[in-house]
Amino acid sequence: MTKTVKKTIELKNILILLLSIWLGLTFYSLLSLISNWLTSHHFEMNLLAHIEFITFRIWIPWVVLTPIVLWLALRFPIRPKSWLKGLLIHALFLLILSLVSGLFISFHYHFFENMSPGMAAYQPWQHIGHFLFGDNLFLFNTIIYTILVTNVNIKNFAQIADKEALMASQLNNQLVESQLQTLKMQINPHFLFNTLNVISVLVMKSEQDKATEMINRLSSFFRNSLDEKDQQWIPLKKELNHVEQYLAIEQVRFGDRISIVKNYDKNADSIPVPSMLLQPLIENAMQHGLEEKEGKGQLSISCHVQGDYLSIVIMDDGAGCNFDDKKFKAGIGLSNVKSRLKRLYGTKHTLSFNSNKQGGVTVTLALPINVGDIQE
Repeated sequence: MTKTVKKTIELKNILILLLSIWLGLTFYSLLSLISNWLTSHHFEMNLLAHIEFITFRIWIPWVVLTPIVLWLALRFPIRPKSWLKGLLIHALFLLILSLVSGLFISFHYHFFENMSPGMAAYQPWQHIGHFLFGDNLFLFNTIIYTILVTNVNIKNFAQIADKEALMASQLNNQLVESQLQTLKMQINPHFLFNTLNVISVLVMKSEQDKATEMINRLSSFFRNSLDEKDQQWIPLKKELNHVEQYLAIEQVRFGDRISIVKNYDKNADSIPVPSMLLQPLIENAMQHGLEEKEGKGQLSISCHVQGDYLSIVIMDDGAGCNFDDKKFKAGIGLSNVKSRLKRLYGTKHTLSFNSNKQGGVTVTLALPINVGDIQE
């Protein structure tokens, strides 16, 4: 939108506002006349005289003063942190402008209108009190000045609100991105240390093929992590591929001790999910569940579309965890996942951790499919 168009729209809005003020004053005069007519026996209805009074002695002076008032409102805006100062400044301007308009009306009345002999004895400037307070001009001036200043400041407050909302949104996005980077920094070194340790053991056992396979999988895993370092949202299929690379490395570590069951709904492949969402959840199940279990264990991952939600269930039969224990404290990875989900989805998602009766933990996620509405 060009500046010329904006100025045209603003001028049109000001003219509509001034016309609305005139209609309001006229309606007030009409109600006043009706009230007097109903309560006085010898009242003469003269609407035109009242319309002439409000038009020439109230409205037209403020049409002339409107550019000044609008400039003052822009020059001295009423802000949330300094509203009292703004109100006092505009109260002073209201008084000055009322005196100016009152003097103008008083001089015009004294020199150009028919006055009674009693009024002619006064000096021109002495009529100002009669007009401002006897005819309630100061009250009308206050109302009109307040309407004009409020009109400007409503826009000012709206701009402040929009600016703060934009800043809050930007800060929220930066925080979520920072949380993602923190999550990767926390997971990757820990995971790298464990994997390199396994590779070292394989080399010592002269199992060159397995060591080479681990190195290749590790390289693929980190290449994928670097490719997605700036992506907040990725398709579920891509997130699952990333998880597959991690699980393939872990499968080499644990061998036959762990079996992995996957149940993926093909209809969910293209659904966008937060990057690095499943990695910390699955790593938590492996490290604190299955790794601490004696004997064989099983990890199952299922992803299904249920109505407007994507359902993800991660279940292990490992050592388990007592979530009711007051000493329980979520680690960096889980805390980060919870915080990211809350900031990305708000209250439109669910994340729950439940202990299984037969041992282990079940993590259940329900995420809205329509991510576009959430991001807006």
